[in-house]
Amino acid sequence: MPMQNLKIAIQGIEGSNHHKVIRDYFEAETQIKACATFREVVYALVNNQVEASLMAIENSIAGSILPNYRLLIDANLQITQEFYLNISHNLVALPNQSLNDITQVKSHQMALHQCGNFFSKHPHIKLIEDVDTALPAKLIAKNQQKNLAALVPNGTAELFGLEVIQPNVQDTNTNETRFVLLKKPTQTENQDANKATLHFELKHEQGNLANLLTTMSELGMNLTKIQSIPIAHKQWNYAFIVDVRFKHIRDYKKLIRVLNASTEVIQTLGLYKSGRT
Repeated sequence: MPMQNLKIAIQGIEGSNHHKVIRDYFEAETQIKACATFREVVYALVNNQVEASLMAIENSIAGSILPNYRLLIDANLQITQEFYLNISHNLVALPNQSLNDITQVKSHQMALHQCGNFFSKHPHIKLIEDVDTALPAKLIAKNQQKNLAALVPNGTAELFGLEVIQPNVQDTNTNETRFVLLKKPTQTENQDANKATLHFELKHEQGNLANLLTTMSELGMNLTKIQSIPIAHKQWNYAFIVDVRFKHIRDYKKLIRVLNASTEVIQTLGLYKSGRT
């Protein structure tokens, strides 16, 4: 179902995976602000250049994108929605070329990494890291560069008048990336929420983490993620980021009361409806 029409900052240009999420989940009139880095994505929202920002936060193969959690925490932004995108990588180039014609492939380092098995079978191709998946494709089309290919999501080749030389060259077809929609905090609580993302620093008392996990279980919560993250100003100390699903928002409020008593720092990074059914 299309989501509300907003001006949204994304990392990458038209044709990138972030843009594919916009195409798949939002209204056609949704405006995007293309940003080169995730820091710029956050900056655009903090400085009121957009109404929301879309950010990749974790991948089912590569794991959490820890720098993005740090950006989210430091900027005091809120996760309001989440989206899951199955990641496919198509090898695309100018028309009328074959795989044997390709000598170089440019793409984001993560995309190249996720297609390692394919390229190991074609050692004549040189892999070159770029800032984005879609940008190399755009430049190939603009400059009419032969013998050069890019790795892009489904639907991107058509945007730039390129052809798919080889579809689905990713190592696995069960590769998903989770994206979150960020907004500035409001006083309005989402009563339909069944998932929360929390950031906290536990007090240095024996058994605190075990007791917290027990409390979550007693409240009938499903802990879908737990991630430690370094505390910048406390050397070799770590905070935790957890995702929990719950049936009733009152259970979330009970958990917050427990956390207030057992943590030094507690921050709700988002209270929202799960992107999973």
